[in-house]
Amino acid sequence: MNRVGAVLLLGCLFAVSGCGDSSSATDGDGSGGGGGASSSSGAGGDAQTPPMGGANVEAWLAQGDYEGWSCEAAIHEARSPSPHGFNRICSNDLIAANATGTDAWPAGAAAVKELYASATDTSPIGYAVYLKLDADSAGGDNWYWYERVPLDSDAPHDANGVVADGDGSSGAAKQICVGCHAAAGSDAAHTPSPGGRDQVYTPVP
Repeated sequence: MNRVGAVLLLGCLFAVSGCGDSSSATDGDGSGGGGGASSSSGAGGDAQTPPMGGANVEAWLAQGDYEGWSCEAAIHEARSPSPHGFNRICSNDLIAANATGTDAWPAGAAAVKELYASATDTSPIGYAVYLKLDADSAGGDNWYWYERVPLDSDAPHDANGVVADGDGSSGAAKQICVGCHAAAGSDAAHTPSPGGRDQVYTPVP
């Protein structure tokens, strides 16, 4: 199976009613099943591709490459059915270029959701990062999901605030992330933004 160099990543939703079992957080040892390939970003991945594994993801986020992607203009309240609270979404070039289409996203499609405590905050309090590992979504198995929230969050998380860190085939990534994102684009109630589909609720053109 083509895993796009095993350096793809995608964020996840908190478990809420109808979004799957929230009994566990993170996957295995929290490593996300891989460390990503070395590249110019210095932490795995590159300017368009987040790496895998929590430490690599956090280092990549700190570099801010994703801020050059197609980003929403302002922080906003969560769009139903999202439980994420205040957030701002940035889509990489593969999502942005196909945002108005109807086909499944290509391998390498990625997004970063900045999480905020309020609409007037200037710094995120957490992140959800998600990226497609293969052209075939396989029901969400072939996406990599990472999410970190504040330690006082109601979302299930580990001692570092990590909700999930792994692909969507098992564990919290499957139960929480795919449990919600699988419905993206399935009907009007699950299409909060035009073009939402294939595990992505809000593609930013």
